[in-house]
Amino acid sequence: MKQIRNLVVLFFVSFFYLKAHGQSLSLNETTSFYEYSKIKDTTTNGLVVKFKKRLESLNYKDIEILDSSITCKGFTNHLVMGFATVEIRYVIKLFFKSDKYKLTVTNFILTDKNGSNPLEGLGSFKRKWIGIIDKKLPEIVSKIETLNINESW
Repeated sequence: MKQIRNLVVLFFVSFFYLKAHGQSLSLNETTSFYEYSKIKDTTTNGLVVKFKKRLESLNYKDIEILDSSITCKGFTNHLVMGFATVEIRYVIKLFFKSDKYKLTVTNFILTDKNGSNPLEGLGSFKRKWIGIIDKKLPEIVSKIETLNINESW
């Protein structure tokens, strides 16, 4: 009985640890959109230019640069049941302050052959799609934050 209790405690501790430290979407109460956001300290100079070049190399669209921010649009695909492709579109927002930046991925829209729907409007399927997007977030964020890759053909 004690072993079962220890396993249950271990499960809950590991679940909440991963949830607190993993990359996952949360509902922004101010905007009512699901988003992932992180703030990172850095000593890299010229971040705006470097991020702009990186986003262009990753084929992000509608890149808009303001004084201390960059906004752009991107997408990824997900194959449902092995044959139906769903495009997951999103918006990247980067905000810059001295020695740090904030990266936000938000405004998720799912598009398939039947049309487009925002993540917030998916009803009972919302949790499933949040899980799918959570699995894709590490790759999206990693590609954006990799500023010093020498890309060559």
